Amino acid sequence: MENIKISKGFKVALAGMPDLSVIQIPEPETIAVSALDIPYIRPKLLVKENDPVKTGTPLFCDKRNKCIHYVSPGTGIVKQIIFGQRRRLVEVVIALDKNRDKKDEFIQFETLSPDDIDTVPRSKITKLLQEGGLWQCFREFPSKDTADENHEPPMIIVSLNGNDPFSPHPQVVLENEISFFEFGIKVLKQFSNRIIVTSRQDNLSSLNRLNGLKEHITHIAPDFYPAWDPGVVLYKLKRTREENRSWCISAEHLVLMGKFLLTGRYPVKRVVTVTRSNDKKPHIITRQGAPVKDLVGSLDDNSLITTGRFNGRYVEPKSHMGFFESTLTIISDNQKEELFGFIKPGLTKPTASKTFLSCLTKTPKNLDCNIHGEERACINCGYCVNICPVDLMPNFIIKALLSDDIEDALNYGLLDCCECGLCSYACPSKIELTKLLSHGIDAHYKDKE
Repeated sequence: MENIKISKGFKVALAGMPDLSVIQIPEPETIAVSALDIPYIRPKLLVKENDPVKTGTPLFCDKRNKCIHYVSPGTGIVKQIIFGQRRRLVEVVIALDKNRDKKDEFIQFETLSPDDIDTVPRSKITKLLQEGGLWQCFREFPSKDTADENHEPPMIIVSLNGNDPFSPHPQVVLENEISFFEFGIKVLKQFSNRIIVTSRQDNLSSLNRLNGLKEHITHIAPDFYPAWDPGVVLYKLKRTREENRSWCISAEHLVLMGKFLLTGRYPVKRVVTVTRSNDKKPHIITRQGAPVKDLVGSLDDNSLITTGRFNGRYVEPKSHMGFFESTLTIISDNQKEELFGFIKPGLTKPTASKTFLSCLTKTPKNLDCNIHGEERACINCGYCVNICPVDLMPNFIIKALLSDDIEDALNYGLLDCCECGLCSYACPSKIELTKLLSHGIDAHYKDKE
């Protein structure tokens, strides 16, 4: 195993880390497949309201490649198809069938044998994953769009940890699933000769309990956010220009892929964490696309729900979990300003600039939604540069983007941005740097299509 050396990132301990206990909640009344967390998709509906569906029935496809299906994670009736602005598809909601003794009716797909996987054509695996609703597990850099089936990636990065400090612990995700994980690794070798498996340093001791997993881990990342992010790992490992088009996949999705190819049935179980300050909650086993309100429970009026501390999207309690989302973070929306707060020692306040004495303590800190100020012009303070894990200069990049100079932005390394959200967090001028960088990446990628 090799160590990935990273000196920048968010190193402050946060309150609310979930423990390793696991609970399973009852089956929800409704589930949904969301299109909001799937980047660049142009969905085409394959069902209409009141249609009966089985587990694995295609609900919509991607117009750019109609072979890529997004399937139902349950058996029931299409209750509602929700559209947003400009008729953009938001969710396809399924009312689960309660008259079948809680048993799913599965669409049965072809299975593969572990002994013959080395001889199975890559095209056959691709077709099965596309029809079974799991090809989108593969994301391709630099935009993290759905992987191009016609492109052979120089490397595939498997992350044992999610994209958030409070993502489900890999011990919980992989427990009793090692055989599927190992089969998934064999499948990856059909697509690339170089497989990178990364883990956080802090997780190694607990992962040693999972027989056979340690031998697959190739790289260890420091235990501060976002050192284990595939974008950061790629930045530290790449040596050639071609490696900028590598793929990535999470360990949970790799398990789903292995399970699907071995059983021929679409796997519906997901592990989710729900975190809030001063409340250590267990990992939750639920069904894919479960309602947010069933997971978060009681909620204060002054709270916001996001799918990540630094880079997640805002979600409504009445909405459902997306395919790529495994974390719900409840953050206090306290916008009250503290009188003379800038001269107080701030022993409990997190800080990226060492403004408060809290930088000298290791006590877990609470984060809220208060931006403590208003947006101002960039002052070139350099805090975004000091915290960026991929050594970018976000202050220079956004100035290039705002002046429509995309070439300068690319020269400054725009496409290396992993969209971790730390530059926005650290910015004393309250500029939404991550949003501007993301819009720049999206605009550049769409212009190339």
